Amino acid sequence: MTTVLIADDEPSLRLLVSATIATDEYDVVEAVDGDDGVVQDVCGAADIQSAAGGHPGWSRGGCRPLPDQAVFATRAPDGRRASGGHAVTQPAAPEADAQALLFARDVARLNRLRRAYERLVPAHLDPEAPGIGDAFVRESTALFTDLRHFTRLMEGFADDPVPVLRVVNEHLAVAVAAVTRCGGVVEKFVGDGLLATFGARSDQPDHRERAVAAALGVIGANEALNRRRSAEWGFRLDVGAGVASGRIVLGLLGPPERAELGILGDAVNVASRLVARAHPGEVLLAGSVYRGLTGSVRADLLGRRAVRGRAGRIDLYRVSIKAA
Repeated sequence: MTTVLIADDEPSLRLLVSATIATDEYDVVEAVDGDDGVVQDVCGAADIQSAAGGHPGWSRGGCRPLPDQAVFATRAPDGRRASGGHAVTQPAAPEADAQALLFARDVARLNRLRRAYERLVPAHLDPEAPGIGDAFVRESTALFTDLRHFTRLMEGFADDPVPVLRVVNEHLAVAVAAVTRCGGVVEKFVGDGLLATFGARSDQPDHRERAVAAALGVIGANEALNRRRSAEWGFRLDVGAGVASGRIVLGLLGPPERAELGILGDAVNVASRLVARAHPGEVLLAGSVYRGLTGSVRADLLGRRAVRGRAGRIDLYRVSIKAA
């Protein structure tokens, strides 16, 4: 993460600048400019500094200038404000300082809300991009994972479920990492499992291979987690996976006052049924997935099987890692 140094003797301006440029990519450090040398001390650890205006103490070099798109403000020695390196002709008035402080607090609050919201959505979206809210249909693959025998495990923690929540979060952390590594998007968490898509949000010609690799990655990562933690937990976690391919629609789901980005399609339904059948350590594939693979895996054909709630039968495969 890049460290940005903001130095100004006006608290409202420091807050305004920090709130404006603070993101997940920039860590903002604030300092008061002056003869006490605070600026030099902080600048030694900063990658970028706001150097507009002649501040006492800007003697230490080695820091890069702020990028052009960054917003920063300083106070010039004669009491005028400088922004982006250009002095404003009007002196700073006390009421302007109060307004700047209120604005800075609002910006800081909005940035905190934005960062909190971004943790809750499955993928970063540009709200200004055209077509947000439209329905997109792509040939893609859905992956469901689910912990086996979790209901029985949860029963033993009926009086204090908090420890199980921590364990499930450890499992989901390694599962999400496996999906992300393979280029998938975790659309939602479903109880103790997850739904991920490959190729639903962007074109991925190899979405089937990616989904199968992610499913095997989740199982492998979960087994590694068991080796590290099961002795401390007093139990182990077993996971299964179901994978299906087809045309999947991505679009807003729900009324305007409570909408979310939803994923629908026959492939999603089939994958959710398959994961319910998967034994611990198994990845069950619909024929729509296996027929599109390029030979990177081998699978056992389990036959044509009915899927609950669906009229047609599907070819069902159980996948295993291809021997070298």
